[in-house]
Amino acid sequence: MKDHRHNEAASSFPYEVLTTAELAERLKVKESWVVDQSKRSRTADPIPIFRLGKHRRYLWGSPELNAWLRRRSGSSEKSA
Repeated sequence: MKDHRHNEAASSFPYEVLTTAELAERLKVKESWVVDQSKRSRTADPIPIFRLGKHRRYLWGSPELNAWLRRRSGSSEKSA
């Protein structure tokens, strides 16, 4: 019998976890640009990350990443 706990946990997680290379591909930019834009020392508005050990990961579809993309694209939604 298969263990379905892993699949249930993955399907209930609302965001897709991306590597730096995967995010760069989706944004159509170089991986080095994503790395630079993820560092607080390089920009006042870094790409939101979380760490898995020493690895940077990005939550595709998360409110934080979506807000960052809106800010960087020049469109702004005002909060009520």
